[in-house]
Amino acid sequence: MEQKLYQKAFFAIIFLTLIAISFLIIKPFLTALLTGIVFSYVFYPFYKKILKKISNKNASAFIASILVVIIITMPLFFILNTISKEAYTTYILSRQKSSNVQLLSSECQTADKSACKLLNYFAEKANNPQIKYYLDTTIKGATTRITGKISDILISIPVFMLHMFITLFVMFFLFKDGPLLINKVERLLPLKEKHRNRVIKKLNDMTFAVIYGSIVIAIIQGTLGGIGFFMLGLPTPLLWGLVMIFASFIPYVGSSIIWFPASLLLIFNGYADPTSVVRGVILIIYGVFVVGTIDNILKPKIIGEKGGLHPILVLLGVVGGLQFFGFIGVMIGPILLALLVAFVNIYEEEKG
Repeated sequence: MEQKLYQKAFFAIIFLTLIAISFLIIKPFLTALLTGIVFSYVFYPFYKKILKKISNKNASAFIASILVVIIITMPLFFILNTISKEAYTTYILSRQKSSNVQLLSSECQTADKSACKLLNYFAEKANNPQIKYYLDTTIKGATTRITGKISDILISIPVFMLHMFITLFVMFFLFKDGPLLINKVERLLPLKEKHRNRVIKKLNDMTFAVIYGSIVIAIIQGTLGGIGFFMLGLPTPLLWGLVMIFASFIPYVGSSIIWFPASLLLIFNGYADPTSVVRGVILIIYGVFVVGTIDNILKPKIIGEKGGLHPILVLLGVVGGLQFFGFIGVMIGPILLALLVAFVNIYEEEKG
């Protein structure tokens, strides 16, 4: 008995030590690994369609993985290219206009008297030397930070490519051997069959809910952003609405990386067209309180209803997952909390 106990204790210590060391090894690439797992789950039906036409699993998994990377990265590069151009234009305009004595023209030629009063009010406030100084300093600082961030992104391209390769590698093998790995994980779970099925079902439901909710919210944000651009007379609102749909998936900033520079450009155009300043301010208010707020209101509700998780836990999962795992944490956080709830329910049932 003592020898068996010693063997079990020795095995447990070695096993836990190996788990800890393995986690430290993969920790720098944890985001890439989780991204590959999530993308392979999302695009697995896409792989199955390719497999029907190409019977070779290796070839089908490779083609599916390459296409997924192209589908994900092409909009990202397009958005970064667009943002870099907008940021550069904004920066140049701010440098050129900051030297002007008058920030806004106080002479209003508009027939609408209320609009004239509002415009003249903005002109009077903006041309105050102290306010003008703080405004110019803020604009310069913001545009410099934006261009600096873009430079950081360009510098980190080699690291990004390494993570992309790991994601591609993970997707390839999960496409090919995913069902076998899932069956093995199911067998390793030390749970009764009914509880095991409940956990797997909860995992599937929550994953679907997070993906579904994120896509729905992105479409809503992009649509609202495009409507705002159209109402304020900005060019190609349909194109920018589509760009904002993809930008909505970017953590922390989301669609604001599109509408915020656009509002700054409108404000800068106040030198030539004073009414554009009012449009720029309206766009900022619209972006913050309509486009930006809709994400925090609807996402917990949609994901909570589809995944059977309380909206508060969904919100905590999204924010906490984003802090801990980065970009992919938006999906991983709520899924982990949903699994925790499932295990708590199993514990209560077994205890009862």
